[in-house]
Amino acid sequence: MKRLFILLCTYGFLSLCVAQDAHFYLKNGMQLTWELSTIDSITYVKPDAEVLLPASCTLKAGSKSKFSYMVSEGIASEPIYPLSTNASVAYVYQDTLYAVGIGQCVIHTTYKGVTSSCVVTVEPTHEMGNLATLLSYAALATYSTAEIGAYLSQAVTTLSKTQTALYPYRNGWNFGQDVHPHMTWHSLHMIPAALQLQSEAEAKGYKNVSLIARTIQLMATMLATDLYGDLPEANMSMFVTPKYKTQQEIYDWMFKEVEDLLVAYQSSDYVNCSTNLKIDTQLDPIYGGDLSKWASFCQALKARLWLRKLPNWDNTAANCQKIIAAVDAALTNWQDPLYQYTNDSYATSCPWGETAPYPAQLFNNNLYRSIPTTFFLHAILGSIDNGLQIDRTGHALDPRASRMMAARGNRVSMLHVESNIGTTTDKVLTDFPNLYSSTNPYTQNTGYIALMTTEELMFIKAEAQYWAGDIKGAYSTTVEATKESMKRYGIEEDLLSDIDPNAYTGGALDQYHRFFNIKLPNANKFTIADLMQQKYAAMYLQPEQWTDMRRYNYSSSENGISYVHPTAGHAPVYVYDVKHVHNGRRATFAQDSVNFRLTYSLRRPYNLYEPYWWTADDFGVNASLSPNAWIMRINPSPTTYALPELQRLGYYTVDADERWQLNPAILRKRMIWAQKNANIVTCADNTPWK
Repeated sequence: MKRLFILLCTYGFLSLCVAQDAHFYLKNGMQLTWELSTIDSITYVKPDAEVLLPASCTLKAGSKSKFSYMVSEGIASEPIYPLSTNASVAYVYQDTLYAVGIGQCVIHTTYKGVTSSCVVTVEPTHEMGNLATLLSYAALATYSTAEIGAYLSQAVTTLSKTQTALYPYRNGWNFGQDVHPHMTWHSLHMIPAALQLQSEAEAKGYKNVSLIARTIQLMATMLATDLYGDLPEANMSMFVTPKYKTQQEIYDWMFKEVEDLLVAYQSSDYVNCSTNLKIDTQLDPIYGGDLSKWASFCQALKARLWLRKLPNWDNTAANCQKIIAAVDAALTNWQDPLYQYTNDSYATSCPWGETAPYPAQLFNNNLYRSIPTTFFLHAILGSIDNGLQIDRTGHALDPRASRMMAARGNRVSMLHVESNIGTTTDKVLTDFPNLYSSTNPYTQNTGYIALMTTEELMFIKAEAQYWAGDIKGAYSTTVEATKESMKRYGIEEDLLSDIDPNAYTGGALDQYHRFFNIKLPNANKFTIADLMQQKYAAMYLQPEQWTDMRRYNYSSSENGISYVHPTAGHAPVYVYDVKHVHNGRRATFAQDSVNFRLTYSLRRPYNLYEPYWWTADDFGVNASLSPNAWIMRINPSPTTYALPELQRLGYYTVDADERWQLNPAILRKRMIWAQKNANIVTCADNTPWK
């Protein structure tokens, strides 16, 4: 007969269990009851080896409860993995139960084939605590969108190139199955949650809570529609067949909603409402309830929204000025909306972080198996290949490279590979840079998720200036936005100094100036390619990186899509043809600039998503060069309740045996903002873009 010993410890939350009289159930139907406040440990004899859990418990959001367990052998002879049915509500990590979001879930623990379960209820800490939950969802939706974009925009890839499993690039990505269920949930199902919060807040007279919830709903809707296109109605039930709205209808609503919100943020009826809830940093960890800051963020969302008009949709001087005005209004009272992860609150660990909880089950954070692509590290950041380190100048032209990622061991160069091609058998993961860098604010365990950044706003303004014909203004704003991006990684011109500037050139300050002299020399040579390439670098691990590439239709000489200069008769510009790529030759610092003369053209990833690009007939003429051969959107998850509507919209087909199949044409269908509606874009493949 085996013995089971249990020691249950809590961090001052014993009184938070369902009752002082806590119940522990055994698989064989027997039951134990004891008073938690008086019992430290229990020894119980039972015939089956089993981890003992309470039948249920209730915790406050942000709290945590620790329990440890032993089996009769003294040390568990098999791993014990407590799994949560909804890790966004609560989960167990390193024997600690974390209460994250408002709601209910079940923790299942299996040992030697016997499963025990505990129903966990997480309650708000105080009135309208679900505002804090909604903001945590907003951060996760931002992360989830960026996580997919990091792969599809070719910032990172992996060693493997097979097409047989679920994850992107590491083993390929089967678009016929659910794609990142956690992303679908946060991007889509958080919208009804925002609506519910609005309804509850309005009923209680908390108009400030309602305003914040509406702003988050707007942000989440934009993230979702720019991934999927058409979306189900926001007030749908999760378990009935939803009615989908077209992306045009969704954008019509967003354009109206952002204006209504900005009016409300200026209204005393909302801002100074006598029944407003007092919001602190526990309820609002981003702005602490400061509606003036939320109003600025709303202006920033307006700028991001109207940027979709450029360059293809409705590229007019008036719309450019509207974008510029929105950015200027946002920056007047701007504070980056950062969701901080501190490890001592209910924001436990950054999902980009190296030890983020549940990396496989909840976040699918693939950075720990990922490596940088040739496009990102070699072309955009200007890494120096062939093991060269040029005259004390580091591993790359861009000083951000060594802050975004860290060279491993004694390596003197930062290796990379083409997207989705895989590597030769002599290479292992540790040959490549470590993407968890202590100097990257996004990949630290106590880092943050930025809902938007100062540099993104500045790049939005620069793009509007460019298409409005203000090339000098666009150049100046781009330079300042790039400097702002460098500042995020701790690189500031005023703080840089050379060890001995009289002894040699090539110190930190010279490197900083060298970058701008090569990449952004002056306004006369400035094009939209220079702007968007610097924005691409600044948007590393940010959701807009992939959206930007799709807005410009992956423009490169490889796919034949180019954009013309707005004022001058210059030759057409390929936005993602990078002209300052290192040639691998050793040189002194004074001669270094001549070595950054190669051109790299963005190409479609190798071995892309077979079988959906199986033959040339699937994507038009010119095979991989075709602008219609690139992925433009993610397919909605084919959940049972949604399949009839998704079939009607053409996302899925059903065969004679009632088996559902993804329609691969959906993945190449352009968003409304990427379709060819302007004469400034030319393409090599005349296959219709709509």
